[in-house]
Amino acid sequence: MQMQNLALNLGIKKSGTDYGRFIILGRSRVGSNLLRSLLNAHSRIEAYGEIFRNREAMDWDHLNALQSDRMHQMMLHDPVSFLDEKVFRSYPVETAAVGFKIFYYHAREGSWAPVWPYLLGQTELRVIHIKRRNILKTHLSRKRAEITDSWVNTTGAPEKPVSVALDYEECLADFVRTRAWEEEADAQFADHPLLQLAYEDLARDYAGEMGRVFDFLGVAYEAVRPSIHKQSRQTLAEAITNYDELRQQFAGTPWAEFFNET
Repeated sequence: MQMQNLALNLGIKKSGTDYGRFIILGRSRVGSNLLRSLLNAHSRIEAYGEIFRNREAMDWDHLNALQSDRMHQMMLHDPVSFLDEKVFRSYPVETAAVGFKIFYYHAREGSWAPVWPYLLGQTELRVIHIKRRNILKTHLSRKRAEITDSWVNTTGAPEKPVSVALDYEECLADFVRTRAWEEEADAQFADHPLLQLAYEDLARDYAGEMGRVFDFLGVAYEAVRPSIHKQSRQTLAEAITNYDELRQQFAGTPWAEFFNET
């Protein structure tokens, strides 16, 4: 990839910016890693990671991405130029779509605050809004990941079952907060090309759902396979030690459906 970038800079290899721009919008533990791995399996798509998650390092989460201290400083202090010059730069002419992940709560303060006005002003920017219908599973997944420090399974090896107790008030706050984030994002990007994608559908039928995604991005269909694997196969009742108590507490509320696994 470094040789390819050098060839692009020297004009040896044809390049351009005539490709579609996109973002993967969501929150943690809703399947964005699965989606990004499938996008990167396509020969004409470049999908970067959570580049505005960590100020201490450049989280391209992409094996072929170049990094330097100068680039890091640009990301920290001039994020709009960073996006224009380093993310949405010239690529080989065969590249059809380029994008990155950003979560609702990323780039909200300080020098990164201009990121959101920039994205909202890019009216041709395609937005893949990935959600998880069952927010309880999102909350559980995050809690388990924090305990195990295992955020993604790249080997396919079975992971040790982990059961946790969940606090009612924490669950409720996360349900309300996540739904508010989702609704606000849909409203903000209503004038953009916007694709709604559910993790449950993607996990069940990634070939069919990726067909929708590729159509949305304007790229030809390719059969792709994910490079990551499902981390847990426990039921909610197995994974949550106080499952019955929680289910009773949420009975009769708008969140009761999260306890139905059928």
